[in-house]
Formats: sequence, C-alpha cells, structure tokens
Amino acid sequence: MKPSPHGSAPTPPGGGLLGRILTMLAGAVLLVAAFMFSLVALGVLVVGGVLVYAYLYWKTRHLRRHLEEQMQQATQQREQRDGRVIDGEVLGGAEYEGQPEPSAASRAAARLPRPADVPPGEDTRDDRAR
Repeated sequence: MKPSPHGSAPTPPGGGLLGRILTMLAGAVLLVAAFMFSLVALGVLVVGGVLVYAYLYWKTRHLRRHLEEQMQQATQQREQRDGRVIDGEVLGGAEYEGQPEPSAASRAAARLPRPADVPPGEDTRDDRAR
C-alpha cells in the first residue's frame, strides 16, 4: 500500500478502474474454465456409466436367458398339472360368516362363575344366555 500524497487513506494496489476491469475479466475467465471443466467431467461420467451398464448387461445375458427359460418352464408345469389355472385370494374369517355373532349378554354370561349347587356336568349358564 502506498501512502497517498495528500494525507488521505492509502489506496490498495490495482484499486483503480483498470484493476477492477482486470479482476472482473480474470473472474469471468475462471468461471468459463470451471464451467467447461464441469461439462467435460459430466460427459466422462455419463460415458463411463453407459460403458459399465453395457458391460454388465453383456456379462449377465446368459443368466437372464436361463432365468427366463426357468420361468417359462414353471408356467408350463403349473398349467399342465390338471389343465386349468385358478387365480383367487383367501378371505380371512370366511368360515365364520355363516354363524351368528354371540350377543354381548351371552358373552358376559359365559364369563360368570358356575353356581355352587349345580353339578359340573349340568351348566345352566347356556340356558340363561339364550
């Protein structure tokens, strides 16, 4: 930093108009160079990815063909078992749909203790609940 001849604050080197223009020009050149580098790097990554995909696709072609043949054989075996294919789904609790639900009173009566004067074989709780 040079001291100014008039006693004011020293001016930074290149602080004039020419210094500012050169700084902006250098920044623009660096920005363009970074953009060009990023485009080249992106291109290299894309080409490398395509090459890796093509290599793996080529190396696994026999495996894919073998799996496809096994799937076709399994489908043919299923169809040849009895000549028909049945698709469907299992509904949970379907066997209980025809039976009526016990009422709240009968459920409560079933939890009551057996009276002491009733023999074990004769339980009258079911009669009271109905």
